[in-house]
Amino acid sequence: MLTVNQTPSVCVVVLNYRLREPTLDCLRSLQSLRYPDLQLIVVDNGSNDGLEEAVRAEFGELVFIQTGANLGYTGGNNRGLALAMARGASYALILNPDTVVINPDFVTEMVNYLEQHPQVGIAGPRVFREEGIVQNTVLYAPGLWRNLLHWFLFRLAPARLARSGDEVVAAEVLNGVCLLVRLECLREIGLFDDYYFMYIEDADLDWRARQSGWQVCYLPIDSIVHRQKQDGYQLNGPVDFLLKRNSFYYLFKRGRRIEAIGLGILMLALIQVRGWIRFNRVSLIEANAACQRLVAAWREILQPWFSKRS
Repeated sequence: MLTVNQTPSVCVVVLNYRLREPTLDCLRSLQSLRYPDLQLIVVDNGSNDGLEEAVRAEFGELVFIQTGANLGYTGGNNRGLALAMARGASYALILNPDTVVINPDFVTEMVNYLEQHPQVGIAGPRVFREEGIVQNTVLYAPGLWRNLLHWFLFRLAPARLARSGDEVVAAEVLNGVCLLVRLECLREIGLFDDYYFMYIEDADLDWRARQSGWQVCYLPIDSIVHRQKQDGYQLNGPVDFLLKRNSFYYLFKRGRRIEAIGLGILMLALIQVRGWIRFNRVSLIEANAACQRLVAAWREILQPWFSKRS
């Protein structure tokens, strides 16, 4: 157990994009944390929703960064993480704005674990949904056969994919909703890859950490409730597009180019199946538009590689 004099400094980075009220609720809940050396950094991605004025009025000692534009999860959090490193913090807690703290000691408990296990570079706690159900935050990286297998498992036996239980787990990927990151690790491997914008960026960061010899661990420590909205997951929606584009980019970046192309073909086929199952003109038009948009994005990813080979 750490004493007060030994307490490493922690910067909490909360990124907002047009979630003013949830962000304020999140910041209020952070006031309950019982950790002696905690600094709060709020980053706003050009929301123009009055958050900055509200934060300065209610929370006098917070650091507020206005990026002036929507830089995504990656760009916005990178601004906060860069400041945390510049301030000499030992750890950064990356926290989604649509969350509220339910365990005032979770940061203390997580820091204690990481101080006792110096090989752990990134850790994630147990996260709950509003209905009290544990959100599975121990994930897998994209892959052709893995995505195909998980597509069936998610529909037939979803419990087999849930790994956020009562034991410490060495994770391949941790969901970025709530992460405690050792800043020594980030100094070595770098920040989030800005190209992802959001989604799959956590898989990329975790892969780079593991490649450099750091461990990525899920810790069974109750922490927050995640008030996640399910917007944008529909066919041709922004979330669906980014998940598919970034899965391709993740594999291609790692040198698994044939697998990336195979996964891309699989995703295009599944989009067309979804369009035909509904069997109406609007669904088919949406499916074709989604495919064209993805192919254009993947060409952009492939272009630098083809240029080098020509």
